[in-house]
Amino acid sequence: MKPRPKSHVWWITGLIALAGVLGSASLGLNLGTLNSILNEGGPALSRYSQPDWQDLPRLIGRLGETLVVGIWGTVINLFLAVPLTIFAARNLAPNRFAFRGSRELLNVFRALPDALIALLFTQGIGLGPMAGALAIGIHSTGFVAKALADAMERVPEGTYEGVRACGATRFQVIRFAAWPSIGREFASTTLYIADRNIRVATTLGVVGAGGIGVDLLTSLRTFNTGRAATIMVLIVGLILIVDVISNQIQRRLQ
Repeated sequence: MKPRPKSHVWWITGLIALAGVLGSASLGLNLGTLNSILNEGGPALSRYSQPDWQDLPRLIGRLGETLVVGIWGTVINLFLAVPLTIFAARNLAPNRFAFRGSRELLNVFRALPDALIALLFTQGIGLGPMAGALAIGIHSTGFVAKALADAMERVPEGTYEGVRACGATRFQVIRFAAWPSIGREFASTTLYIADRNIRVATTLGVVGAGGIGVDLLTSLRTFNTGRAATIMVLIVGLILIVDVISNQIQRRLQ
């Protein structure tokens, strides 16, 4: 005989259902709205079924700019994340103030969206891909440094003690114990964040941060559906290529 479900499961299910009903009401979702979406959404999307390839060479160049923004964002991310990782690891930080300060800084980096940081940079250094690369690098640093710091904290203490017993300095402990112990996690995290940064770079053009996103926003605003469809096809193609390359690299690292 199967055990009866616990009462708290029913409470949680009821609360989720109630939240769904209240959320639907606040958003104005009802059967009439859904019917309107189904009737009008199809014809609206069908306008994007015929890409316009006349401006393809220039759009490919803009797509390359987007790729460069994502790559440079990853480089900036690693440049910032590597030193912050050491301070954000509880067992490697020089003192608790450095640990807490670096952790809170990483929280700030993660809390601010890429688009918001890019908008701030465009106001400070002007429009262009540099603002996008800096925004991507700073935001992703919050994730990468935290993930690597957590990995260093999970390394068995005996690994660090063995190196210290040989008279190693703090830098040598980090160099010969910490980083080698998380080498595979570092590689996989870097590949993941590079893939993510390239995806984000395709959308930062909406705030003037360069790349093909600027052309996509312009096409959508001017109802140039053929050109917008071409840009979306190019973006999807770029993401698929990056995904294949990333998977191949990960397989070789395993």
